[in-house]
Amino acid sequence: MHYLSEYQTFENKQQLNESIYQHIKRNSYELNDTDRATLKAIARYAVKFAGAVHLKAATIAELIGKSEKTARRVIAKLAGLGILRKVPTTRKVNGGKGANIIQILPFVQSSVSNREQAVKLTESKVGAAKSENEPSDSIKHLKNKTSLDTASVVDEALKDSLPSEIYTAMSRYFKAESIYKYYGILLRAKRSINRDIIIENDPEPFVSAWHNAILKAKQGKLRNLDNYLYRAWQSATGVASRRLKPMYDWLNK
Repeated sequence: MHYLSEYQTFENKQQLNESIYQHIKRNSYELNDTDRATLKAIARYAVKFAGAVHLKAATIAELIGKSEKTARRVIAKLAGLGILRKVPTTRKVNGGKGANIIQILPFVQSSVSNREQAVKLTESKVGAAKSENEPSDSIKHLKNKTSLDTASVVDEALKDSLPSEIYTAMSRYFKAESIYKYYGILLRAKRSINRDIIIENDPEPFVSAWHNAILKAKQGKLRNLDNYLYRAWQSATGVASRRLKPMYDWLNK
């Protein structure tokens, strides 16, 4: 697997571990237990070629004890936060799409958010890929499209990372940057009440709280949407917790 040496992002294991620690620290509100477990699992296999690993989503799912769909969603989320980068590959035998090479990105201490770093990395990647495939007289056209392409990629990353019902509800009113902010508020509110609640298992109270808040905001009844949403999602977490309890009681009988 010497080919992975071309994708190394660190000189040694110590640098890798330090960046992971800093990534987790910076994104403490955005990362849940599954996200952290996934990052650490990938890191354990990214030691020989520090920061680079070639793992199937199914393998990662086994390592974290979750479904393949969950593994893919977490990887997309980590990529959207600028913690990971996915490098597409093709199979040598039939030329089909292979498992992505995953790179753990170095932590950069700056005032720029990880999400913004990811946008910049994606922008440069999109620009390079398109310039290879288009004639020279279309470079000007490509530059005009770059911001649109980048926004589209960020939207797709968020769509893959968030629970589908939450993304659908938020994307009716806001673009990626605001969706990213409000989902962070949702996670903080949920964590303050019950960090074990999984939104995907019962999204209805969270979606209802969102739509109710938007309606009040449109009617001019809110002074601070962020604060209202935080309290509303705390209440929604309580509702989801109470709904879950009877099921546990039944299972334990």
